[in-house]
Amino acid sequence: MLPTTRSQSRREEPRRQVTGERGRVFAAVILGFCVLSFIDTFHTLEPYSGRRSLLSSAYLATTSTLLPWAHHYLADVSDAPDPDGETALFWHIPKSGGTTAKQIYQCMGKTLTIRIGVDPRYGHDQSDELVVFKPIEGKDWKTVNVDTVSEKGILRAEEMGLVASGKADIIFAMDVNFASSHLFDRLNKGRILSIFRHPVDRLASKFYYLQSATWERTYRPEWADMSILEWAEKHNFDENFLVKKIVGKKLTDDAGMADLIIAKEIVRRRFIVGLLDEMEESVHRFNVMLGVNESDEKTKECMNEVFGTTKDEGDKSDEVDSVEAQGDEGDEKDNAVEINTNSNKHPKIVEGMPEYKLMAERNSLDMILYEYIRLLFQEQKSVINRYAREALVQQHALTTNVQRKRQLR
Repeated sequence: MLPTTRSQSRREEPRRQVTGERGRVFAAVILGFCVLSFIDTFHTLEPYSGRRSLLSSAYLATTSTLLPWAHHYLADVSDAPDPDGETALFWHIPKSGGTTAKQIYQCMGKTLTIRIGVDPRYGHDQSDELVVFKPIEGKDWKTVNVDTVSEKGILRAEEMGLVASGKADIIFAMDVNFASSHLFDRLNKGRILSIFRHPVDRLASKFYYLQSATWERTYRPEWADMSILEWAEKHNFDENFLVKKIVGKKLTDDAGMADLIIAKEIVRRRFIVGLLDEMEESVHRFNVMLGVNESDEKTKECMNEVFGTTKDEGDKSDEVDSVEAQGDEGDEKDNAVEINTNSNKHPKIVEGMPEYKLMAERNSLDMILYEYIRLLFQEQKSVINRYAREALVQQHALTTNVQRKRQLR
């Protein structure tokens, strides 16, 4: 039996309360929030100028459609970052920049949860205790002996008290619903970060990538013999991925407008959103929420390693595919992620093409959610900039106090 770091009674009581609230959440979808959400859903397709702020008090005052785990276990976007009191969970959406983010924070020496932590070669995979270790000699980054990608691994991490231990700086997970509902609780809250990509671009990248990614468990060599139109029509079961993952549905399940409403509210209230085509700005925002000091020389070095070269300000999806060429389906090639420039270039699927039309139609909920997230990205800028200014003021005050104490000695 694995030891826990929390008392059983303290964890079980909130779980019972959460279960009892599940029915009320869906009632709220119908009775309290539907009109506003439906109107807002279709407004996401209209020009941004003149819209009411999605983070305004008018929105925040409406009946919440947050699922219980999002309501109770996660920090709100309006809550100032507290790196010492909350744990970041990065939702790694395949082919959307997650591997690049992982590489950056490894470079900074952060402690991440990735699958290499349970590689038997390191001897910690069967331990009943949490162990932080450096898997690669000569590298500063560390990992914990847990797997937060698989459901089995997440349940083990929950039993071992991963979040309460404070040992992980960033938890990387591919199932945001399952991971958030099991790893966090009312006393040990999480902060969700994620990078989003246009749904059609993400699917096209996945199709071409998995044809040749022999290192991936999800390698699909048979896809190389079919067109992307055939694949999208007959072989792609990854439809409305974002909405389904957020609300906790399987990819084989149907999803509808009620699911979209719930997903939009969770993202609006609980996610610090990044965009693949605004990767550098997204990482800067994540750094604010994580308490990363960007004036630190090592941090500058890590940021410059990925973003330092001058790049065309146009479409950047091919550039990110180049950096993301390996390990983006949840596995790390050779069990270690290193910054690389292996190319994963592929034909661009653009609006007006039959392939684009088919994938957009079959991922209509994700298309709407993505446009909504683009608006949120704009609106969160002022909020996170305020957090950054407040952090600078606090740091200045701390530095001044230290200097005064030295002078009084």
